[in-house]
Amino acid sequence: MTDETGDNPREASPRKPRTRGPSPEKTAQTRSCLLHAALDEFVENGFAGAQMSRITERAGIAKGTAYRYFPTKSALFEGVVAEFMAPLISGIGPPEPRADESVGDFLRRSLIPVMTTIETSRRADVARLVLAEGRNFPFIVQAYRREAYDRTIDFVRAAARIAMERGELTDDRLLRHPQLIFAPLWLAMIETGILVPDAPVSGAELLAEQIDLIFPPSR
Repeated sequence: MTDETGDNPREASPRKPRTRGPSPEKTAQTRSCLLHAALDEFVENGFAGAQMSRITERAGIAKGTAYRYFPTKSALFEGVVAEFMAPLISGIGPPEPRADESVGDFLRRSLIPVMTTIETSRRADVARLVLAEGRNFPFIVQAYRREAYDRTIDFVRAAARIAMERGELTDDRLLRHPQLIFAPLWLAMIETGILVPDAPVSGAELLAEQIDLIFPPSR
């Protein structure tokens, strides 16, 4: 006897029950816990001293699970930079000041809140880690440049070009050296994290002062 499809139901092999993997929400949560634990471990022990076993213990997950997300410690560090720096930086561009807004005011509006967030979170620690260990681990520098540094430099250079076209800059120094905007931030990170941690300096405040020097606010 056959059914309507022509198959013999008695000869059909039994279907195996379907196994469902973790939900997207569970996967995202596990990945987030892993990245936060990795950030803590990298900040406290540096890249060389960080251990996957401690990271997974912090995250409360099995070591094998961590390697399914990030197969190496290097990949995990790159994940940390992409998770904690890239979204924040990408949120500031492209530079499009309003018609009634000077480029200086636009930079104040777009950059200072971002830098305040960086300072009040652990993102500044990522930059200090790059400074401390970048020479020994060049891929750290490459990851940070790709996800954060180069994007901000391109942003300022584009803003400087707009300012020159509008006549708000009288020379091309900022266009040639967009690093001038962010130099106070690196100084603040070095002073606060290394030189004088007992007397922290606000990088956001220094950034505001630097913008005022380059683009004096209208009175």
